[in-house]
Amino acid sequence: MSSKHWLISAAEKIPGVDQVADDIHLQGDISTKWATVARTFATTEEQLADASADYLGIPRADLTIVEPDYASLIPENVARTGLTLPILKQGAHNLVAVADPSDTGALDELAFSLGGPVDVCLASPSEIDAALNNLFGAEGDDASGWGKVSTSLLAQELTLRRKNGALIETDKSATSKLFAELLKRGFHIGASDTHIQPYGDGAIVRNRVDGILYKTLELPVSVHAHLIRHVKAVSGMDSTKNMIPQDGELHMELEHRSVDLRLSVIPVSGDERLVVRLLPQDQVRSLGMLRLESDDQSKLERLSQNADGMILMTGPTGSGKTSLLYAMLAQKNTPDINIMTVEEPVEYRLRGASQIDVDPKTGLTFAKSLRSILRQDPDVVMLGEIRDEETAEIAAQAAMTGHFVLSTVHTLDALLATVRMQDLGVSAVTLADALHAVASQRLVRSLCESCKQPLSSDEWNEDERMFSEIWEDPVWKSTGCDDCRGTGFSGRVPVIEIVEIDDTMKKALRAGRQDLEGLELIAAESGTRFLAEGFAQRVTSGQTTVKEVLRVYGRTFFSRLTKFRNLRNTLQGR
Repeated sequence: MSSKHWLISAAEKIPGVDQVADDIHLQGDISTKWATVARTFATTEEQLADASADYLGIPRADLTIVEPDYASLIPENVARTGLTLPILKQGAHNLVAVADPSDTGALDELAFSLGGPVDVCLASPSEIDAALNNLFGAEGDDASGWGKVSTSLLAQELTLRRKNGALIETDKSATSKLFAELLKRGFHIGASDTHIQPYGDGAIVRNRVDGILYKTLELPVSVHAHLIRHVKAVSGMDSTKNMIPQDGELHMELEHRSVDLRLSVIPVSGDERLVVRLLPQDQVRSLGMLRLESDDQSKLERLSQNADGMILMTGPTGSGKTSLLYAMLAQKNTPDINIMTVEEPVEYRLRGASQIDVDPKTGLTFAKSLRSILRQDPDVVMLGEIRDEETAEIAAQAAMTGHFVLSTVHTLDALLATVRMQDLGVSAVTLADALHAVASQRLVRSLCESCKQPLSSDEWNEDERMFSEIWEDPVWKSTGCDDCRGTGFSGRVPVIEIVEIDDTMKKALRAGRQDLEGLELIAAESGTRFLAEGFAQRVTSGQTTVKEVLRVYGRTFFSRLTKFRNLRNTLQGR
């Protein structure tokens, strides 16, 4: 056969075609190649399929005999990505329609998934796509939209690289194509994480979007096993070991955006679970882009201007602490400022900053890294977390000796960070002198502006009625539309509690006070707006709902809101 692509050689044999194409270099996926050849030779894909089957010596596919139950053995995403469609079982053999019979890797995986040899017949991409629409429904029919990828996105070229920069082939096999599509799906819908976990007799893929997990698709057990092995192999894990937790890293480029991928595999119930965290590297934003309340933004901008001292952030995982700290770093990021960060791992790349990945396995701990960078003449130091006595003590001393220190502490309330630091061995006097502010943050889903509707009092449920009695009337409800994929929400907004350490608070900390109620009274007197009040404000301003607040904050929201409302009334009555 000719060295030309088989599509070109077949097209040249179509009756009436007298063109010989020696200078066509086909690029893109197989669907794009079909379209290019059909357009170049002024023919249809159907005519091209007839000629290609004859040229290759394989049968032409008859898609009217597809057995739906059998065809559904291959997941929709695998079928659409590979343009393959199982037609029927013929004894021990599997008759499968394909658009690219030269893709031997995909054929091998089909044979494995279907449990026997594969006999191929040829169909055009449009024919297979139409048959898949009949089988699964046209793309976009799902009202939720989660997991659906637009044709334009699927056509986008995805570049995947190992940690060392080596390029990974994403179209080498059906498994590599599946992984690439899952990454595209996650990116397309703004997912922070993609979960692939054992479920029933196979596996389920879910994407976390705006803090909520949405089901994307299900995978057969064999496809799941292939996918896990592939991901471990390309991301630096040991694909031969499946009984130990492992971590890996990859780098993705898609739609002119750069995304770091953190991968974690852990054994569960005799199988393995994979989570991929997507970290867009254009995520570092200014404080003005974080949708903060104007008063909170002003406070943080002013606090960022400090030349020394410490600011601590608290909150659960996924509450936006790191994004906020990086926004504050961006305020300081000028050529005359030396910024250094210590993280496990580094989440976002900040141009101009020196960033260190902590690796306890090699002895590179937070404390050791912090001691080392203090000899590098930093102006600003950001620690991913303060979790041990040595790190806490060094960080506090650094804040008192001319360095501006930003870090996180794992407590749920801002003022509890002062108690935690003392528990870690920082003296009350040192803490009072070093600390400028403590803050606690949560993220709450924001109502979709395209479809939110007024909420009348006769529609209130028990929780909304209780909110009205404590605070003010809730005024908006979620509905759902195409813009928000039927969820009623679009994006998230931060709710933040910022406690500035003024003279009165410093005096209380120096005295060793750790009673939360006493510290809250001092904070309230200085004008602190507490988390519960921040959530309530987001509800009454029409940005979110009571139900969403309870999902994020929990049912203690009502008791905390009542407490702070009474506290305000007491202070006003003095």
